[in-house]
Amino acid sequence: MDVIIAGFESIDELRFLLRKEVPGLFIPSWMGDSPEVFRIIRESDYRGLVCTDNEGGYASWVVKEYPSPSGVGRMLEDYRNYRRVYDLYRDMARRLGEKGINLNLAPVVDLHHPENYVIGGKGRAYSASPEQVIVGAELFRRAHEAEGIDVVFKHFVGQGRSVGDPHERKSIYPFGWELLNEDLKPFSYFIAMGARYIMVSHVSIPLMDEEFPVSLSKRIVTGFLRGEMHFFGTVITDDIRMSAVEEEFGFRDAVRLSLRAGVDYVLISRGINLIEEAMKLVREL
Repeated sequence: MDVIIAGFESIDELRFLLRKEVPGLFIPSWMGDSPEVFRIIRESDYRGLVCTDNEGGYASWVVKEYPSPSGVGRMLEDYRNYRRVYDLYRDMARRLGEKGINLNLAPVVDLHHPENYVIGGKGRAYSASPEQVIVGAELFRRAHEAEGIDVVFKHFVGQGRSVGDPHERKSIYPFGWELLNEDLKPFSYFIAMGARYIMVSHVSIPLMDEEFPVSLSKRIVTGFLRGEMHFFGTVITDDIRMSAVEEEFGFRDAVRLSLRAGVDYVLISRGINLIEEAMKLVREL
């Protein structure tokens, strides 16, 4: 069962993961500036997923100096900038491809909300308007597709309006169906357009599941995303090391529950011992 996308904290850990032939490698922010990383991966003839976060702006782990999604959203208020945005994203994708990246864990299709620190506060959302989010993310998708790089739409069901940063603590979506349906609009659009990858968030949505966050919820991943929204592509968790799941459920149970929920890949950004533990756990399932 090949389900682990693994990050690393040193060149030695990277070499270890390559020897283990993990199905996916995650290039984290702390390794994204190292030319040696990409040389080693290239020379290894690695055939799996090589992914990173490269949204533009704050979350740009490998190639930088591109505008944030919020900056792009402001540019797109003038339709004459559509081609410029496409060209910027295509240049980003080309540079990622030159380094061996074949999967970008972006674009963010969460809606902007000024009180949300992790998305809105860091300029990671295109707009508060679902339609404007779709325009920005569609340009991102087309530009990457032109360079042969897959993209991942995130963070399902929608993290832009949630309360609390899942990197640090439990994050909750305390609203009803009217607002949730607004947050779902970009995901619905891209699923209809044939999206191949979606990343599920660690946000808890009591409206849909009172026990588990999205990433660990069979009711949401299998029942809602696959069953009701008819997404037949690949589901990736957000980093399973985030406090919202690791501290509340424990590492082993978080991995186990996410797989039982129906995800295809568990993203583990760091901790080589835990990655080894997860690989053993997966073989036991």
